[in-house]
Amino acid sequence: MPESPGEWRALPAVAVGALYIAGVQRFVRENLVVFLGAGTGFAISDSLGLREFVLIALLILFMGVLVAVIYHRRFRYKVADHAVHVRQGLFEQKELKVRFERVQNIVLSQPFYLKPFGLTRLSLETPGAAQTEVSLPGIGTAEAHEIRDRVSGTVAIQTGAAGFNPEMGAQSADSTTRVEEAGDAVFEASAADLFRYGLTSNQIWILLAVVGAPLMNRVEHKASEWLERLNASGPLSRGEFAEAPLLLAILAGGLILGLAVVLMTLSGLLANVRFYGYRLRLENGRFKARFGLLDAREKTLQKTKLHSVELVQTAIGRLLDSWKAIGHQTGTGPSAQANSDDRRFLIPGIASGRLRQVAAALSGLELTELQWRGIDSRFRLHRWSRIALPLLLGALVVAVIAWSVMDSRVLFASLALVASSALVFWTTHLRWKRWGWMLEGTRMRIRSGLIGQSIIIFELARCQQLSIRTSAYQRAHGLATLVIRLPHGEQILPYLPRATLDALTNQILFEIESASSHAL
Repeated sequence: MPESPGEWRALPAVAVGALYIAGVQRFVRENLVVFLGAGTGFAISDSLGLREFVLIALLILFMGVLVAVIYHRRFRYKVADHAVHVRQGLFEQKELKVRFERVQNIVLSQPFYLKPFGLTRLSLETPGAAQTEVSLPGIGTAEAHEIRDRVSGTVAIQTGAAGFNPEMGAQSADSTTRVEEAGDAVFEASAADLFRYGLTSNQIWILLAVVGAPLMNRVEHKASEWLERLNASGPLSRGEFAEAPLLLAILAGGLILGLAVVLMTLSGLLANVRFYGYRLRLENGRFKARFGLLDAREKTLQKTKLHSVELVQTAIGRLLDSWKAIGHQTGTGPSAQANSDDRRFLIPGIASGRLRQVAAALSGLELTELQWRGIDSRFRLHRWSRIALPLLLGALVVAVIAWSVMDSRVLFASLALVASSALVFWTTHLRWKRWGWMLEGTRMRIRSGLIGQSIIIFELARCQQLSIRTSAYQRAHGLATLVIRLPHGEQILPYLPRATLDALTNQILFEIESASSHAL
């Protein structure tokens, strides 16, 4: 650390490489899906030769290095008494100032290419920012640790080391204190836990859809060329010509299945690389998560910054007994999460047997087996009448037409409509059955999902806004929908009886007003 806290400092010279690599990673992450989804990568690979590829690669390398050098020369930072200042910009320089008390997450990252130089990347995340507000891409490791301790120490003094709820019950507070005093890890993920977590990622199927379409087009193109060459060598018999499409379909299906297996295995391995040695600790009112093989990371979060805890189990995670926990904070709503998974305080690969321990450490709440209160069954009936019944009616009309014209294609369309309506009936029933809520003192749990599930736990006093929505159908049956706005986003409870909704709303408002009066 500099002797004078007000002195502007430059990044080390070797940080130019870190800036260049970070820029390449950001470019690939933001544009790879677009290129693959449009099939652009395959088109370019067919139209360009080796010389063109080499020239383009050299041009991109030169431009990237030039941008990194200019950005490095214009980058300056300093740590004052209560804030971190950063001057940065390529053509237009801007100055950022982040006060210590606004810092929500402190992230230390040491990729393998920075470790030999003793450098670490320091990031400070604040509420409401869609991206990391301050990032020092390569400073000395000792200096990074000192800034982390200085920032988090100031936050701890100003906010205290309270837990999820400043007025936590005695039993929950005692259990949390015992974990903190013992210094044991709150959670450790094994390699098997992380591999299962990787298999549950929904991004596998998104990537399969992105890669699968261009792959199928390429297979179809090659298959057409193969059939043309085969037919040119000699006319095909009727049996051979009829068997060719079936063989091609089997081949394409096998390729897609094999690609899915490869992607799932790769996802499991990448999860182990990303979260290698994951360990979550609670130290002096701060959560510290350390993980990473090629990019060793440490995320630090004040307990008081957690507004709610979400426990998520995907459909595949239900088969593999794998959960993940997300600590929600102010400003990390769906839009921020979509931009970067790193914005979330994520605990991956939790088995059901350890879920209670992790939830208790994050929220101070023991996950007791209480009865979930569901939503009214008219939610299901209303969705069925709007979607499934019209599909069935359309299937009936198409079936009558198929019977009159004796067309197998029209009959197939009718069967497809019947299958779609059956699927709507089933999924709507599952969603209605999964949706539920419960109150536990001053805390609330809301569950939602289809085959998988998501359970969010929050203090009633954390609610920022309540709104009640009603449709004509709901008013006719004495129902309404309650929308609860939390600091990170909205939670919806649809089709509640009006008396139940009014009682719940009054209790939430009472807790909010009580917390406000105590704060004053």
